Amino acid sequence: MKKMLFVWSVALAACGAEPPVPNTFEEMVPMPDGVKLYTYGVRPPAGVKCPIVVVRTPYVPEKPVDLAAFAKGQRDKFARGYAYLMQHCRGCGLSEGDWIPYESERADGLALLAWVRKLPWYNGEIFLDGGSYLTSVHWSYLDTNPPDVKGACLAIQEVDRYNVAYRNGFFKAGLHGGWFIKGYKKKNHALQRNTSVTFSDFPLLDFSKRYWGEAVPALDNKLAHPRRDDPFWRSREPGSGADYRRAFLDSTMPILLRTAFYDIYTEGLNDMWRETPSARRANCALLIDAYDHGGKLSKEMKGTRGEFPGGTRHDEGVTSVDWFDYCRTGRPCANAAPAHVRYYALWENRWLDADELKDGPRRIDMPLGTGTRAWTYDPKRPLPVFPGSGGICFGGMRLQPPPDFRDDVVSYVLPPVTETIDVRGRMRARLTVTSDCEDTCFYVRVSVQKDDRKWYLLRDDITSLCADGRDYVPGTEKEVSFRFADHAFRLEKGDRLRVDVASGNSQFAPHGNVKGLQAAVREPKVAHNAVRAEASFLTLFH
Repeated sequence: MKKMLFVWSVALAACGAEPPVPNTFEEMVPMPDGVKLYTYGVRPPAGVKCPIVVVRTPYVPEKPVDLAAFAKGQRDKFARGYAYLMQHCRGCGLSEGDWIPYESERADGLALLAWVRKLPWYNGEIFLDGGSYLTSVHWSYLDTNPPDVKGACLAIQEVDRYNVAYRNGFFKAGLHGGWFIKGYKKKNHALQRNTSVTFSDFPLLDFSKRYWGEAVPALDNKLAHPRRDDPFWRSREPGSGADYRRAFLDSTMPILLRTAFYDIYTEGLNDMWRETPSARRANCALLIDAYDHGGKLSKEMKGTRGEFPGGTRHDEGVTSVDWFDYCRTGRPCANAAPAHVRYYALWENRWLDADELKDGPRRIDMPLGTGTRAWTYDPKRPLPVFPGSGGICFGGMRLQPPPDFRDDVVSYVLPPVTETIDVRGRMRARLTVTSDCEDTCFYVRVSVQKDDRKWYLLRDDITSLCADGRDYVPGTEKEVSFRFADHAFRLEKGDRLRVDVASGNSQFAPHGNVKGLQAAVREPKVAHNAVRAEASFLTLFH
């Protein structure tokens, strides 16, 4: 029967016929604590066993699923010989319980796998699929290395939960904060939600009680531990994500990792790859395209999805099922070579391969200019809204406002580039700064101007005077350093780079200009900050 199913599907495809609409199923699957999770999918005919693709998602409405429409959407997977199973995460869609982001996914995911193994069509092969949080639900248990998980396609989500919530000690209010608010116990409609409370209010540690009227350890613990080296991030406390950290290292199945140069996890996924021994990488691949977290460029950019500035189109050319077929047969998978990173160089307009994405061998230091420029940073004044994000928050590549668009933003437009430069790896910046406060914030954004005279975002970063662990004496000069997320792009003769400097960005919770735990600051200070341009540099590698 199994052979007949595949032969029939292949024959239909060969003659151009539509793949058959598969059978559907749905069930409330009990978890070990008694909570039932809505699970549904497409399955083969009775008596047929086949590999099963597993997806778990929180992004579903509280209404019945149109199973007929769902089945039609999975016909291609079914025609390739796969059953397809989807589960609503705890407290989402039609599932019972409360959704506390990340906190139940390990136990629920392992329980689902145990249930899948009892299905009559289970053939001993499970494949995992997902993107963003749909990837994270799988990372939560892959350190257990289930032997029947034969492959995975895990996109746009890394294993280091610190990076999800923080950048150099700054809470990502626009990424993790806003997303957590939308998800926390979202089906509990009786729960208090004071929407006038924001992550810009002081003190940040009181956010949960002000917003929901209750302590939320999964968020509160994060706010109390902003340093990457804090033991909390390797503990089993709610919010730490310790279960996730070794998921890639401790698993052995072939995994296709996918990200994009304007994804929010660009740097984290590249770090995962660099930190992984070559023996583990041997049956895995990393694919990096040029889109953002949503798989597209901003509507402000030229063209449509798949089209870059200048009109060049590209397609990453590989689906999750292509990768699963590779896992089963060893047949080469287009655009995803095992043990390699394949990335799309922007404005160079071509795919490139490497064992890992490294800084280019040639270093170019570009001084920002001359003179000292100063501004006032008031944490209680709304922070600058910089469109988009350069690989560390939501937003992706966006067109930028003109230089010096606010009185608390200092812009440096560098001289035109005199040669073609293919930038590779992680750009850096060094600012020589002063402040009248014992600690304060510095935010840097790098943009490029092409021949259309528009400013396109490249990268951004944020840090503080005391991020290096050393005290600062107000009024003295100090060098602060920035290391941007990975990138690959071409600068051509005549292109110009621009560096914007500010003391914050609306994507991050504001700094209180007081030394110590920022989330505990109740009375922020006003800072007067300055940059000395001739001792400040942007560094490229190519």
